[in-house]
Amino acid sequence: MALDTYIDLKDVRLTGYVSQGLIALSALESVWGTITDWQGGSSSWSFLAIVLVVPAGVASLLWFRGVTHNAEAIALHGVRTPAQVWRASDPAQRDIPFDERVASPLIRPWQYTLLAMVGCDIFESLLLDTPAYVVFSTLSTLASVGAAGLACYLIFRVSSMQRKFAVPQPRGRRG
Repeated sequence: MALDTYIDLKDVRLTGYVSQGLIALSALESVWGTITDWQGGSSSWSFLAIVLVVPAGVASLLWFRGVTHNAEAIALHGVRTPAQVWRASDPAQRDIPFDERVASPLIRPWQYTLLAMVGCDIFESLLLDTPAYVVFSTLSTLASVGAAGLACYLIFRVSSMQRKFAVPQPRGRRG
């Protein structure tokens, strides 16, 4: 779909790639930590997954700040939530009034799996050295993998959709 208007947008690719990488690394580490837990290993692996969540969260917030800025420029509308960013960024809905646009149906499941992961992480931390620890470690890992997959997909799609609105960059001179 060719758009007739290009908008000067922030390039969110780097923060998107970093976010996706850190999110995936955190989920993989959570899987490894849970496997270690099943084998009676140290809970420090699960703690490392929690530590990796912090830089992933910071990178994701930086990415979200950039795509929110871009979405406001695209839609000329106040944009604050992931659903609003999607609705503003979707070029297929460009001719539909903003309030009638639809967001990705994957945003809510991502939010719920993220909350489930955080809740399980809290219980996991409170139940160290108990038999229930491994149960919550496993549940946290399942939620982590689900949330990571959904987050990486949503980051990729929003970044890709916004690129369709960006001002084309001039290519080097051909001599």
